[in-house]
Amino acid sequence: MGVRAGVDHARLMQASEDRIEAAARLGNPHQQRIARRLLEDAGAWRMWEGEHAALMRKVASASSVRSQAAALKSTTFVLMQRKALFEYLAYRRLRGESRRRVLATFHGARAYTDAMIAEHGNFVRSACSHLCSSHIGTVVMLDGAFQEPMTRYEALFREYFRAFCDTSLGGQDELGSVRALLPYLKHQVAELRTAILAMPRTLPDLQHEAEIRRPTGDTMRMPRPR
Repeated sequence: MGVRAGVDHARLMQASEDRIEAAARLGNPHQQRIARRLLEDAGAWRMWEGEHAALMRKVASASSVRSQAAALKSTTFVLMQRKALFEYLAYRRLRGESRRRVLATFHGARAYTDAMIAEHGNFVRSACSHLCSSHIGTVVMLDGAFQEPMTRYEALFREYFRAFCDTSLGGQDELGSVRALLPYLKHQVAELRTAILAMPRTLPDLQHEAEIRRPTGDTMRMPRPR
């Protein structure tokens, strides 16, 4: 495959901003929604840009292409964790006391409204950064691990996280089996994470990326907040 130069920070940020813009115009409905929320709010954009720049700086500072890919994989794992709580609340459609109890598990004594606002903002920024990390891993670093293996990992981590949050609600006899399953799911998540970090680079399928970036006559460029 030859020797490839590492990716510098400026290119990582440019690829990320391009990905957000493409998602806002051409992504699926969920991608369009979160990307547009970021692009239409200058304050949220600045916060995302600062956080994402710090994440990409860690990737760019890695000593080799392989180390950069490993750093990006680790970053992707972190982003999945950061957006997981809001995804869980939306999936379970929790309201009232149940939602308060789950939020208290992660936010302690923090005021309920503040915690909810913080989680929503965190979700939008983390979900957008996750779009970027997956795109960079696939298209810029040309590593197929960011496709099917990462999709499989996210599905497994989501199952584990939902089980963990379900048990935090408590008070239901049927949760005993869920609690018993938690150590097994946690072990599976850790094993798959280790395997993905150790995977050799394989060329990805770029057909989907080419499709979503193909210009059409009825699309327009989204402005980036500055």
